[in-house]
Amino acid sequence: MDGHDKIYLQNLRVDCLVGVDAWERPKHQPLIISVVVASDIAGSVATVGDNLSSKHTVSYSEVLHTVRNFVSKNSYRTLEALAMAIAHEIFIVCGVRQLKQDAGLTVKIEKPKAMLYAESIGIEITRTWQELEELDGLLQSRKLEGSSPLPTLLEPYDHTIGQDAIYIRKLALSAIVGINPWERLHKQRLDFDITIHLHLVTSFILVDRTPNVFNFRTMVKKISNYIEGTTFRTLEALVESVANILLQDCDAPKVWIKISKPSAVTFADTAGVEITRERGREPAQKRQRLISGDEKTEHTVYLALGSNLGDRAKNISYGLDSLCKNSSTTRLLDTSFLYETKAMYVTDQPNFLNAACKISTTLSPLDLLKKIKEIEAAAGRDFTTIRNGPRPLDMDIIFYDSLEMKTDVLEIPHKLMHEREFVLRPLCDIAPTFAHPTRFQTISNLLSLLLHTEPPTTSTSTSTTTPSHPKMGQVTPFPTRTDASIWTWHTQTRIMGILNVTPDSFSDGGLFTGVEAALAQARLMVQSGADVIDVGGQSTRPGAETVSEDVEVSRVVPVIKALREGLGSDVLISVDTFRARVAREAVCAGADFINDVTGGEFDPEMGSVMAEMKVPVCIMHMRGDPKTMQSMTKYENDDVVTEVRNVLTRHVQKLIAKGVYRWNIIVDPGIGFAKTGAQNFTLLRKLDEITAPGTALARFPVLVGPSRKGFLKAGAANKQDPKERVWATAAACSASVMGGAGIIRVHDVKEMKDVIATSDFLYRSGKE
Repeated sequence: MDGHDKIYLQNLRVDCLVGVDAWERPKHQPLIISVVVASDIAGSVATVGDNLSSKHTVSYSEVLHTVRNFVSKNSYRTLEALAMAIAHEIFIVCGVRQLKQDAGLTVKIEKPKAMLYAESIGIEITRTWQELEELDGLLQSRKLEGSSPLPTLLEPYDHTIGQDAIYIRKLALSAIVGINPWERLHKQRLDFDITIHLHLVTSFILVDRTPNVFNFRTMVKKISNYIEGTTFRTLEALVESVANILLQDCDAPKVWIKISKPSAVTFADTAGVEITRERGREPAQKRQRLISGDEKTEHTVYLALGSNLGDRAKNISYGLDSLCKNSSTTRLLDTSFLYETKAMYVTDQPNFLNAACKISTTLSPLDLLKKIKEIEAAAGRDFTTIRNGPRPLDMDIIFYDSLEMKTDVLEIPHKLMHEREFVLRPLCDIAPTFAHPTRFQTISNLLSLLLHTEPPTTSTSTSTTTPSHPKMGQVTPFPTRTDASIWTWHTQTRIMGILNVTPDSFSDGGLFTGVEAALAQARLMVQSGADVIDVGGQSTRPGAETVSEDVEVSRVVPVIKALREGLGSDVLISVDTFRARVAREAVCAGADFINDVTGGEFDPEMGSVMAEMKVPVCIMHMRGDPKTMQSMTKYENDDVVTEVRNVLTRHVQKLIAKGVYRWNIIVDPGIGFAKTGAQNFTLLRKLDEITAPGTALARFPVLVGPSRKGFLKAGAANKQDPKERVWATAAACSASVMGGAGIIRVHDVKEMKDVIATSDFLYRSGKE
C-alpha cells in the first residue's frame, strides 16, 4: 500500500475464541488488532471538505465497530483465517468498494501469552481491494456449492515472498553460547524475535487451516529442541543455524531473526544480532514431487498395521515382507511394539493385533496405496464386507512426510487416527515427537489427549454399545507355533527353565548332556510351571572355554528336536547361543526363541538370522567373553545402570536396522556378566530404570537371570555350592518382579514358580 494515504486503527484489544491457549485448550483469549486502510485523504477533502461523507475514504470509527462486532460473534481455529475474515468484513461493511483497486488494507493480529515461552505471536496480512473482491466471489460460490474440499498439494502452494508475515516475539530460550571460559559453564537466556515473510494461500484460509510448516507451535518446537542442546561460541553462528532450520525444515521463503542476549553487557539493556535471509522456489517444486512421485526421492511414511483373522502375526509379517523385502522402491526402517486390541466401532468380531511401521519409499502416495491394496487382497481381504469389519490384513497410510492431501481414495494424514489408540500408541513407540501436519500436536500429545477424552460411540452389527477405548495389551507372538501362542507383557512374569546340555556349566554341568536326560529334565520343568525351556550348548560361566560351532550344533539341535517331538507343539523352546548358524539350525529344528548373551555382537550374521527367522530374541549386556569379562567391571562414573541401558540401546538399534521387529526384542541387563557383586545388586535394585518411560528402552520386555549366581553368596552365608543358593535366588527373583521383569531365567523352576507367582500378586495386578 505504499504511495497511498492511510487510515489506521492501532492496538484494539478484544476477547475472541481463536485457536488454543498456551496450554493448548480452546479458550477465549485476548487479541490485539491493528488495521490500516488505504485512503485518498486529499481527494476526500477536495470533494466534500471537512466531513466523512466522501467515497474516497473510510471512518476509523466504522472500522472499529465493524471489527469489534465481527470478533464478538465468530470463532476461528487460526489467526490466518480470522485476519482474512476481518479484512473481508471491512471490505463489505465499510463501503470501500469504491476505492482504487490497487489500494487495500492491512490487518495485524497479535496474540499475547499464546505460548509458554514467548511474549506473543502474531500475523499480518495485506490485501488489495481487487484481491478481496475475488475472495468475496469465492465465498459466495462456496455458499452455493457447499464447503470446498480440503486443499491438497495437487493445488500449487505459493511459497513466494509476499506482503504477509507471521511472527514470534521474545521467545525466551536458554543455551550455552559465548567465547569466554565463564560463558561455557552455564546456560544463558536468549530472546528470539522471528518474522517470516510469505504469501498466505487463500484456499487454506478458506477452510481455516494452516500448513504445518508455518504453524507457530511446530516452529517453536523445532527451534526450542535445537537450541537447548547447542553450545555455539558466537551468536552469529547460532542465528545462521536457526535461519537454516526455518528456511529448510519449515520451507520459509524469507526470515528475519533477531537474537538478544540480555545478560551480555552490564550497562546496556541487551546485545545481539539480527539477520534477514531468503530462499528460492524449491519448496513448491519439492511439494509437487511428493504428489507425483520421484524415483530418486525417498519419502518417510508411517503405516498402521492390523489383523484379526487367521494367523494374525503372520499376516502382518506377510504385509511387511510383501511391501519391503527385496523391493527396489521401499525399505523398512522401524516397527512398533505389537498390541492386542478389542475391536472398535464394530465390536462383535475377533480381537486385533495392531502395530505401526516406518518405511522409506520412492513411490508416490497413490502408487503406495495401490501397492498396499494389492498386498491386502493377496492376504485374503474381502473389500466387499462391512466397513471396519473383520479382515486378515489392514494397512493404512497415516503420514507421508508432512504431506496434506485429499482425493476420492486417499486422505493424508489419516482422518480418524486421532481417535484411535490402536494407531496412536504404536506410533508413539517409533515417532513420539512427530508433529501431526494439521492438528499441530505431537503423537505423544495426541495420545495423551485421547486418553483423557470420551471415545467415539462403538457398535455391534445390530446395536450401539457404551463408548469405550478398547483395552490394549502389549504382546509378543511366537510365529513358529499357533496364533494362540502370544505372550501379553506387564501382567504376568514368565519363567524360563534352564537346560544346559554342556559338561562345564557352573551349576549343572554334565547333568543333562544326553538327549534322554535332557528330555526328562525339560518335562519336569514344564510340569513345575516353566513357560519356556532354554537350551544351551556353550557354557558362559566366567572362565569357560569356547567350543567349536560344530560341537555346539551337535549338542543343542538333537535335544531341541527331541523336546519338540516329546513335549508337543505347545511347549516353547529357546536356544541359548551367540552363533548365527546355531540359531538358524535350532529354529529350523523347532526352537521358538533366540537368547544371545552377546546382544548379537559376537557373530556379525546374527542380526540377519534373527530378522530372517522372525522369532522373539533376547539380547544381553556383557563385555568381553567368558574368559575376560570379570576383568572388565569398571564403568564410567560407576554408573552401571546407564552403561547397561546405553549399550542395550545400541544393540536394539542395530537389530532394528537389520530388520528385526521391535515387538520381537527382549532385553537382559546381564546379571553376573562383567559386573561385580555390588553392581549386580545395583542392577536388581534399579531394574525399572533400564526401561523407564522416556528412555530409548521404554516398554521393552526385560529378562533377568540371577539364578544361583556367585553374587548371591553375599546374602547366603557365602555358600560355595551354587545349588545351595535357592533361597537367595528366590529373593533376587522377587526383586526382579518388583523391578518389572517380564521373564526370569532359573534352574529351580518348582521352587521359583511359587516365589514368582506370589511376587506377581504383590507387584502386578494379578487376579486374587
